[in-house]
Amino acid sequence: MMKKILFTGGGGAGSEYVARKWTDKYIMYFADANIGSISPSIKDDRKISIPMANSSNFIEEILFICKEKKIDILVPGVDEELSLISKYHDKNEWPQIMAPQKSFVDTMLDKYLCFEELRSKNLTIPKTFLIKDAHKLKFPIIVKPRFGRGSRGVVTINNSSQIDAYLSLYGGKHDDYVAQELILGQEYTVFVSINSDGKLSAIIPVKVGVKKGITIAAQIESVPEIYEYIKIFQSLFKAKSIYNFQCMLTKDGVVMPFEINPRISTTFCLAISTGYDPIEAFEKHDSSGTIFIPEKKMHLQRSWVNFIN
Repeated sequence: MMKKILFTGGGGAGSEYVARKWTDKYIMYFADANIGSISPSIKDDRKISIPMANSSNFIEEILFICKEKKIDILVPGVDEELSLISKYHDKNEWPQIMAPQKSFVDTMLDKYLCFEELRSKNLTIPKTFLIKDAHKLKFPIIVKPRFGRGSRGVVTINNSSQIDAYLSLYGGKHDDYVAQELILGQEYTVFVSINSDGKLSAIIPVKVGVKKGITIAAQIESVPEIYEYIKIFQSLFKAKSIYNFQCMLTKDGVVMPFEINPRISTTFCLAISTGYDPIEAFEKHDSSGTIFIPEKKMHLQRSWVNFIN
């Protein structure tokens, strides 16, 4: 019998490929607060409207859907949902949740706390401060919201006088933003999968070619330096399930993370194009230590289709 999977954030750019790739393998439902954002290529009976994560009935509604559809695996794909849903790992009535443990989720979603944790574990990172301490960095620098996603509010600042303008534009307090050392190099977004025994199951580095909020063009690439960094990172944090590790690789071969997303990303579709199945790995007991590293350089090129009716 095919397993039933519920993806939230179903309006994401990768959903239509996931639906095509696994159509004969899983029964999949795609949920979104804006159901109209879900690809028209996905059948209407597989689309589900859900409340926003900040709605009082969000958890109640997600659980109701999981029961009604007899969902086996819930895959949350929206940052604002992760902390709420991850509380229900291994709870009665809930399906398996394909997301890391709540402690990891909450740490990684806080971009300041995330880098404080990485620094405390002696991992190589870009210098990162709250924006009030931006003067400790050499300009130009990167500033961004402490909590946020999709490159929203991520700006290169060339001098200290631009910080006030940035804060005026985006609002909020100084503690709501981080300042980070600007790292030059090649950007990678790395899919990381953990099996049910807590062992690394896959590391799939994706070289970013074109990015406009989401990745438009990219390709899978073998990067030994990234493999080694992820192995050390995972040994220290012992994250469960899956996460997305974003980094720069400098010309000297130094891996510099700039964000860790405790969920699948829009390049999830490229990861599964290799034939690797994180759903199988998620449920598999394998203590052998074998890590899937793709041999083929799969390419991703996104374009838009106009649907008019």
